[in-house]
Amino acid sequence: MSCFYCDANHEGRLAIMFKVGDMKASTLYLFKDQAHRGRCVLALKDHKKELCECGDQERMDYCEDLARASGAVKKLWGCTKLNLASFGDSNPHLHFHIVPKYEGGFEFGGNFTITNPDPVLLTDAEYQEMIDALKAELGI
Repeated sequence: MSCFYCDANHEGRLAIMFKVGDMKASTLYLFKDQAHRGRCVLALKDHKKELCECGDQERMDYCEDLARASGAVKKLWGCTKLNLASFGDSNPHLHFHIVPKYEGGFEFGGNFTITNPDPVLLTDAEYQEMIDALKAELGI
């Protein structure tokens, strides 16, 4: 069975997100569903299930990547709050969801859903604009 994040051509991942680029210890992806404007996932490059499985340097680099990526999302799209979550029950590869929340907006004040029944899809040009903005902000 292939890994959602390790397999470069994993159909499930390609169906729901775009690769933005590689950071120190991780790879940043932009979700196709933009009900939460700027929603991303940051996956560890190495295949590990838990943060506690990382060595000191890898853990520090990953946490730095998470802070930088979430900070870029907040700066670029001005959300009220960032929800950061790591689940992985059915996808056991260390990754964090970066979910911007906007006061008065979709799911503000509650949990976010992993799979939104009413996804907000953009044009290819709009996705590319967001990817380019993230790459420029992060220098990747």
